[in-house]
Amino acid sequence: MNYILSILTGFIISIMVALSGKLTQTVGIYHATFIAHFISIIILSLILFYKKTRIKINKKVPLYYFSGGFLGVLTTVFNNYAFSYIGVSILLSLCLFGQSLTSFLLDIFQVFNHKAKNNVRTYIGLLFLIIGIIIMIIY
Repeated sequence: MNYILSILTGFIISIMVALSGKLTQTVGIYHATFIAHFISIIILSLILFYKKTRIKINKKVPLYYFSGGFLGVLTTVFNNYAFSYIGVSILLSLCLFGQSLTSFLLDIFQVFNHKAKNNVRTYIGLLFLIIGIIIMIIY
């Protein structure tokens, strides 16, 4: 099930980037980013209201854990900007490379105390990813 959800997330991200990029071309980068996140707030508020769930903030949680929202805004702004110049396919391929490389380094250095096994297959996968992106950009 997790694999299917991950693939579904890839479909959704591709469509989201294309729609956000088109919105950016119409209303501008910051307005498009604001609209996207405002709609997210409304939808999540409705879900929380429907489920009768209250937002609980544990004071023991490190403050930097909450920076994901800031990173989400940066992701949207960067994607919206790059969309007009390189399109969805290359943009998301480069995003995937950035995600793969960063997660690889986070795992190696156990940044979030998450122990994952990196082996030869990981290096080969990154190599194939790089080769694929180069082929996409050149041809």
